[in-house]
Amino acid sequence: MSTSEEHAALLVLVTQHARAGDAQAQLALGQLLLNGIGTGRDEKTAFRWFLASALQGQAMGCNMVGRCRELGWGVALDTAEAMPWYRRAAQGGLDWGMYNYATGLTLGWNGARDHDAAFLWFRRAAALGHCKSFNIIGGFYEDGWACPRDLRRARGWYAAAARCGDFRGHFNYGRFLLRENRLEDAAYHFDLARQSGTAAFVEKMDAFLCTTGGMEPPAMVPLSGGKPDRAVLNEYAVEVYYG
Repeated sequence: MSTSEEHAALLVLVTQHARAGDAQAQLALGQLLLNGIGTGRDEKTAFRWFLASALQGQAMGCNMVGRCRELGWGVALDTAEAMPWYRRAAQGGLDWGMYNYATGLTLGWNGARDHDAAFLWFRRAAALGHCKSFNIIGGFYEDGWACPRDLRRARGWYAAAARCGDFRGHFNYGRFLLRENRLEDAAYHFDLARQSGTAAFVEKMDAFLCTTGGMEPPAMVPLSGGKPDRAVLNEYAVEVYYG
């Protein structure tokens, strides 16, 4: 049996269980349809199956409904509508739900930004080993969001993110190594970030390194009154921590 035939057979089997009301199968069917496995990509039908799974309390189903809302997969893009689903996924104990909910709180998808609540949810996700959350927590400590600014802790969280392979963690840890004049080690982590990062991130990273030499993120350059401008901090977080 060829791979395409195996995928088609899998789709038939999963569809049978999904139609019978199995929440896990409904989630799996949504993923197959979203990724075009065994069939053509069908975002609208994928969303309907994610929703069916979520309404049965499946935490990843809730998270995927949130993702569809956030990114406009099969439904109108609406980050505010994504937040209740991310919250349900987070409350269901899913690390990705915690991370996505915390991201929305940080970026103000509910309206106002809530860094205190976001920091709490990122810490909860990190306690479950969520690698991307390690990097974000490093950013909170570096910028002094919802906690005192602490570069030693920031460095430690970035190092942890780099150890588990997060490309943003490699970049941010590399920045700290560069400040310590550990040029070869910094270059090593920048290269790993370049190898595994998205094209958009790599473009931003290279522009940052060319512009600043990597010594300090733009957000931390003192502006009026000798203090970092909060709007610049927010913009930098979107582009480097999440971008």
